[in-house]
Amino acid sequence: MSLKNRKVNSDTKKRGLILAAGVLSVQPMLAGNVLVNQTPPVATAPQVVQDDAINNPMNVFIPAGVVNPDSAGLFQYGPVTLHPHVSYSFQYATGVLSAPGSQHDLISQSVSPGLTANLGRHWTIDYTPTLNFYSSSQFGQSVDHSLSLNGATHYEDWDFGLSQSFSSSSDPNTETAAQTSQQSYGTTLSAAYAFNDKWVGNASLNQNISLVSGFQNSYAWSTQEGATYVFSPRLNAGLSVGGGYTTVSDSGTNSNPDSVNEVIQVNGAWRATDKISLQGSVGFNEEQFLAAGYDDSLSPIFGAAVQYQPFLVTQISLSANRTTGASDYFVEAQSSDITTVNLNLSQRILVKYRLNLGIGYSRTEYTTTLSTKSVSLGNARTDNGYTFSAGFGRSFLKHGNWLVTYAYNDNESSDTGYSQHSNQIGFQLGFNY
Repeated sequence: MSLKNRKVNSDTKKRGLILAAGVLSVQPMLAGNVLVNQTPPVATAPQVVQDDAINNPMNVFIPAGVVNPDSAGLFQYGPVTLHPHVSYSFQYATGVLSAPGSQHDLISQSVSPGLTANLGRHWTIDYTPTLNFYSSSQFGQSVDHSLSLNGATHYEDWDFGLSQSFSSSSDPNTETAAQTSQQSYGTTLSAAYAFNDKWVGNASLNQNISLVSGFQNSYAWSTQEGATYVFSPRLNAGLSVGGGYTTVSDSGTNSNPDSVNEVIQVNGAWRATDKISLQGSVGFNEEQFLAAGYDDSLSPIFGAAVQYQPFLVTQISLSANRTTGASDYFVEAQSSDITTVNLNLSQRILVKYRLNLGIGYSRTEYTTTLSTKSVSLGNARTDNGYTFSAGFGRSFLKHGNWLVTYAYNDNESSDTGYSQHSNQIGFQLGFNY
């Protein structure tokens, strides 16, 4: 074997170790937007990220959002490839809250033209505005914005990644029981290093800014470091530790303290068979509030996911998640703990059609840690949400797709005026180039 081939094989093996050590990021299903917004076109990932997602041995099926790497795009000049996309959504919804206790039936329509640009193999940028129109005078017309920049690269035994996102929206929101303007900014820097055939180290720096009009703004900075032991390409386990700092500001009706937190988690992933994959993490988050009269808060956190593909045309996923963070939507609380469970089925029918079904449960606990509060006032507010969603559609004319949707949302809140029962039916039409 030549020295060049040996080098290629060694690089491929270490790239496989880093992929195998990557535990699936389990995203919680938040009961935020009452209306089921159309699925926005997902930005084409950098080529290196696409390769990772497709070749990750822990993924039974390709994660949602990975696009065809062979797509030529509508326009290409040198290393730059442009992918325009547009979508339209129509929806009739009942029981939409415009204020606590005030529910309305309405028709909503939205148009989302956007553009994704691939800047070589390592960088991708996407911008998508969304124009929203409501039939009820209780809701104002709005324009949402979504902007993302993603980059990834390899250097010898290192993997590096950068993600920057911005979103601005003014949509009906369950937590606030009203149409709420908010902005969010997210930045993540990540690195992973394969020390040898068994050990992989990783580190990340994160910044998350959430600005909610009339409620509470939060600014959070955090870091996390860890190591993973790769027993085989399909089995790994590891430990990670981290910490962060969060500062808050609000509308002036309440003053919540800044806080620092420490996190410790164990994680693992197991590709049991070609059809089943299990991935997850469990740990604790301890939060200390930087003001007199507040008790420390210790909360369990976890994330788990199962991917199961019994047949080529059938995909089943189950996920559970518990996170803790700032209480942006409820200023009387110092933090919010969110627990979610989701079960999803994707079934291909008659070759060209796709049926998607999903059920979910979420529990949001807004808590106060003032030591002067009695135990009975420990939970400032608790919301229990139950959802069901269904979609049936297919692609057409190579670049087009349509989808008929139905969703039911039931939110039971301990705070008067925030409970909601909503049925939503609609359709979506989109084109991606």
